[in-house]
Amino acid sequence: MPTLLMPQAGKTCKDGTILRWIKSVGNPVSKGDPLFEMDTEEGRALVESGVSGILTQILVPEGRTASVGTPVAVMEEKIASAPSPNPPSSTSLPPPSSPGKVIPILMPKAGQTMEEGTLVKWRVKPGDRIQKGQILFEIETDKAVVEVEAVDSGRLARIVLPEGGVIPVMQPVAYLAENDADVDAFLAGGGTPTAPAGTLEAASPAPFPAPIPAPPAPQAPPPARAGEGGRIKASPAARKAAAERGLDLSTLPSGSGPGGRILSTDVLQAAAAPAPSTPSGIPFRRPVTKMRRAIGASLLLSKQTIPHFYATITVHADPLFVFYREQKPKANCTLNDVVLLACARVVREMPAFRSRLEKDEIVESPEVHLGIAVGVEDGLVVPVLQNADRMTLPELARNARRLVENARSGKLEGIGKGCMTITNLGMFGIEQFGAIINPPEPAILAVGALREGVLVKDGSMRPARLLTLTLSVDHRLVDGVLAARFLARLKEILEAPSSLA
Repeated sequence: MPTLLMPQAGKTCKDGTILRWIKSVGNPVSKGDPLFEMDTEEGRALVESGVSGILTQILVPEGRTASVGTPVAVMEEKIASAPSPNPPSSTSLPPPSSPGKVIPILMPKAGQTMEEGTLVKWRVKPGDRIQKGQILFEIETDKAVVEVEAVDSGRLARIVLPEGGVIPVMQPVAYLAENDADVDAFLAGGGTPTAPAGTLEAASPAPFPAPIPAPPAPQAPPPARAGEGGRIKASPAARKAAAERGLDLSTLPSGSGPGGRILSTDVLQAAAAPAPSTPSGIPFRRPVTKMRRAIGASLLLSKQTIPHFYATITVHADPLFVFYREQKPKANCTLNDVVLLACARVVREMPAFRSRLEKDEIVESPEVHLGIAVGVEDGLVVPVLQNADRMTLPELARNARRLVENARSGKLEGIGKGCMTITNLGMFGIEQFGAIINPPEPAILAVGALREGVLVKDGSMRPARLLTLTLSVDHRLVDGVLAARFLARLKEILEAPSSLA
């Protein structure tokens, strides 16, 4: 039973997006028949079948992107029947049954610049029944630890990436199937396992066979001992602690664990040590951390590929301040929580602000998920508050507080699901600023400080509290008039916030 793989449609092509399937499950396919249309960085391509048979299973649905070499479908070959020289015997063995459905579970691409992920912890084990939306495992990205949910239901037949293993995005880490033999048949038919025999159990201590080399360490201090392939030997807890403190593991000496493995206690000890001194007049150099590299790559991509424009409005915030002071004892909320809830209500009213551009299509989300920009020790992360528009103010305040606390401890929720992001520098006294859009979202709202100022109305002046909001917008999705309507509606709600109670 052959497995059809995503082809390489060009010398530099690394992945492809299936735009539409021309054949459906159950259709007969002849060699040379067009199977599906795909979109790559070099253009659209029509993919033809290299074999004849019956299309029995589609593994990559329309709209999904997969790396070159990833299984996209399963075919059952047609075998021409030949006349038998002898009549069939009643004791003849029945023909072997066809393998059942096998669904690969892939390492997700949790961010525009993510190229690989480290599997930190499995939450399930082989043989478990999996429900769609259930947490399957935790991965470590350039910025934080992220929980990964199941996108399909079924039985977890096999784990091929053990805890601590590293693998490129969109590659299989496990398989769903009703029978273990189905996975064997699937792999034998063209799938390629991502770990050798003996490393298929989640608790297996064997290293993943293709570790990713760590960046070269500086001359001093002596670098930690590297494992297979040059990757620094460190526990997942040590990697998390190093990321939180902006430490590059390649600069640390050998750890106190077995074989020089760096433990979290080694990271904490290194973080507490005084910074190395340099002679007067000579600048101190340190390597760029993975988080800073990821932030730089994502924001550079945003500014280079997204046509930003900015719109600013100032809110008369006296009613907002009174409302916040009234609600704080009951809802345990912050002023930013009130702005978040108001923004969620406006996003629900305006579909363009919960849309994203995917190739030649605009994809509109039916749900309102808001990103919250959170400053951490060495950078910025964006956990996502899901279904924010359906929450009451106390619910939103409680969930937002949990998201922020988890983000600062290195654990992100809802990564990649945001419709738009809210960022607030008001606590630092910043009155107004423009933010860079978090791709692929269509907009980001920058919230300034609640400040005392002068309100001019009907030719008279009086003291008042003011709040300035700046909306950065992707002009491919949102035009100036719609951006102005968004801010005007947000201003209307914040100047009469009783509807948020």
